[in-house]
Amino acid sequence: MTLPVRFSANGVLVDENRVLLNHLRHERTGDFYNVPGGGVRLGESLHEATVREVSEETGYAVTVDELLWINEDVAAGEGVGSLFPPGFHGLNFFFRCSLAGPALAQAHEADEFQIGVEWVDARSLSTIQLLPPVLVPYLEAFLADRTVLGPTYLGVG
Repeated sequence: MTLPVRFSANGVLVDENRVLLNHLRHERTGDFYNVPGGGVRLGESLHEATVREVSEETGYAVTVDELLWINEDVAAGEGVGSLFPPGFHGLNFFFRCSLAGPALAQAHEADEFQIGVEWVDARSLSTIQLLPPVLVPYLEAFLADRTVLGPTYLGVG
């Protein structure tokens, strides 16, 4: 059976040298983090999905800026990848976002394993399990100087 490719829109929000991340926990894999975002609904643009998903998972209203990175997830059946069904294939788009307002509302549709939302310092990124792991050096560089040469394909991982 061939599963459809799942498109995901994710919002990268930064404040000084910190990035907003979802904190998740699963009994098989322990604690891990990811950038707020999720699946694109039928008829929804990537920008619309990013705004909706960030709001649902964090309570923040955002505006979507430029595309930073594109990454693929292919379920390998091990580690956190084992949380996806066999044959899962995801295409993830990461956009720079800006806060659209100062107020923080409560997250109202957190991910299944989400236990919180945290502003994580750039120095801590290498000490946490961030998914996808390939994102860590790109996120560290982005937090260091906020420059991006253009959308970057990060590959599978």
